[in-house]
Amino acid sequence: MVTNRERLLLAARALFLEQGYDASVDAIICRAGVARQTFYNHFKSKENIFAEVVLGCFLDVLAPLNEHPNDLRQSLVSFAGIYRERVLNPEGIAAYRILASQAPRFPELVREVYALGAGQMIERLAGFLRKAMEQRHIRNADPVFAAELLMAMLVGQERSQLLFTVQRQPEGEALKIATVVDGFLRMFVCEQRINQ
Repeated sequence: MVTNRERLLLAARALFLEQGYDASVDAIICRAGVARQTFYNHFKSKENIFAEVVLGCFLDVLAPLNEHPNDLRQSLVSFAGIYRERVLNPEGIAAYRILASQAPRFPELVREVYALGAGQMIERLAGFLRKAMEQRHIRNADPVFAAELLMAMLVGQERSQLLFTVQRQPEGEALKIATVVDGFLRMFVCEQRINQ
């Protein structure tokens, strides 16, 4: 059974993603089908529900990093597919757009969302890459930089195109992912493997 709090969060999420921060408390209450007092029993203000919604959107972007034994490439391809789908889907783009537009108003929220969302994803990916470096699957480098580089390669220009509603070239998703992962791995291939 859906609670009133869950109804309010679902309504707020839909409205904030549609209208940005301009969505009103009255509209959230109406869409949730609850009384005004019910809203204030769960949330102090519009700012409070906005913070919870935005944080939820960015936590949804976290992609699992499942290791395939002895197959670094497959592990990265699996991660890349899930990460791209979550970041580049319409909801992911809308959430990014909203947070960026409200950054001056909510600087602490933006820092928290970054730390728990992208920051945590970079940390997990860096740990995974550090392990691959220790096992000499890829050469030693700064694993945090390598993680940031891979994540940028996976979504950078396409996210910009989607944010600016620029038409993208249709290309197979699997081909894009494979191309990015293979390019990334070539940059970090062990020197002894280059010479073979």
